Amino acid sequence: MHRGNRGITLIELVITMVLMGIVAVVVANALSTGTKGNLVTDNRKESLDQARVAMERMIREIRNLRNSTSVTTSSSTQFCFTDTESTLIDYNYSNPNIIRDTGNCAAGGGATLATNIAATFSFAYIKANGAAEDPVQFSSVTTKRIRITIPCTISGETVTLQSEVWPRSL
Repeated sequence: MHRGNRGITLIELVITMVLMGIVAVVVANALSTGTKGNLVTDNRKESLDQARVAMERMIREIRNLRNSTSVTTSSSTQFCFTDTESTLIDYNYSNPNIIRDTGNCAAGGGATLATNIAATFSFAYIKANGAAEDPVQFSSVTTKRIRITIPCTISGETVTLQSEVWPRSL
């Protein structure tokens, strides 16, 4: 054997393998964190899209409430009214969906407007002074606006939208 051709020792080989293992764990951890962050962002975006579509539709239609006496049913989970075009519109919560029905205020029928909605979905009926009606129901005399709260949860990621509607005829 030549003097310069020494081989590698077992200790050098083990140290190299341990160092490569540590580098691999650090790289895998970084990739995993990035992937989880991307998944969380996607789930929040999907939740936001669900809630936004429902919120925009409800705001647009409730704004066209015919008058203060055209509300048929009002509670924290259901709002049924007649709009300016004489269409009876009902929004109700049927876990985990928001249902929109026309021509019928009975819960159970209609088309799904949004899915994955949490049980804290609610309508609140607000007086001119900003206080909520108690009990939670529409008053043709004192209610001036309607607050809608829509919490949407997809894969553990919850996004909550809240808006107040000032119907044109109140």
